[in-house]
Amino acid sequence: MKSIILGLLVLSLISCKEDKRRADVQKIVSEWTGRQVLIPDDVPCVVAGGEADCVPLSGGAPYRILMYVDSVGCLSCNLRLPYWAAILAEADSLFPGKVDFLFFFQPKDQKELTYLLRRDGFRHPVFIDRENRLDRLNRFPAPTEYRCFLLDGDNRVVMVGNPALNPGVWELYKRQIGGTAAPEQETARTTVRPDTPEQNLGSMKTGETYACTFVLMNTGDRPLAITDIVTSCGCTTPSWSRQPVAPGKTVEIRVEVTPDAPGAFRKTLTVYGNMENAPLHLTIAGEVIN
Repeated sequence: MKSIILGLLVLSLISCKEDKRRADVQKIVSEWTGRQVLIPDDVPCVVAGGEADCVPLSGGAPYRILMYVDSVGCLSCNLRLPYWAAILAEADSLFPGKVDFLFFFQPKDQKELTYLLRRDGFRHPVFIDRENRLDRLNRFPAPTEYRCFLLDGDNRVVMVGNPALNPGVWELYKRQIGGTAAPEQETARTTVRPDTPEQNLGSMKTGETYACTFVLMNTGDRPLAITDIVTSCGCTTPSWSRQPVAPGKTVEIRVEVTPDAPGAFRKTLTVYGNMENAPLHLTIAGEVIN
């Protein structure tokens, strides 16, 4: 009897946590949609470390995508420059002259940022906001996935979300920019239950590779499609089947971890797909020793 009560309590806590997360997202979207973003006009910009002509902050294209990254956490993971390069190329092909991209970065170490820009061959101008003026003016939401906005010509927020983290967001942005934003048939949603939300790898050594597996069960009545899995660190690499998962079936997410620094280890995997509670957050923890 005690085990049944404990199980019900755990399920209730999980449900409450998901309901709160969904309410928080709805609150962010509601508060920011239609809001005008204030953009400082004297922040220097560079291309791969060298001086550059800045993207126009007023006038110009009828839409602009504003991306803000601060100095907290893994810079490479937060920037996701290869993903943005692909988005820029597609936007240039589909919407010439219709959308500008404004990348505002507040790096803790500008040398690291310069290295990443050059390493990834990212040639688009980026604004170096050393004093973090953009965030001070606007007080952006804390979750990193909601510090990216599709703006209209007056810098008012049309949509919220980071297309480099979630391909579905980029599809919504494209429909808006291309003038086909009328509601389409809603994506068939399903429900998912992980075998565990967290894996603990125990003691690990720097430079060695460890692996673990999460199992997700499709508990709904529609096929499950995982579109992307984003990790909070480049030292964590997930792999999974891209095939739809039938109702009642499972899919394995195999994760390889190669720690690069000693200390407490705790990394997050954000799973995107057609789940009602998307995105789903999974955690890998451990202790890294020399």
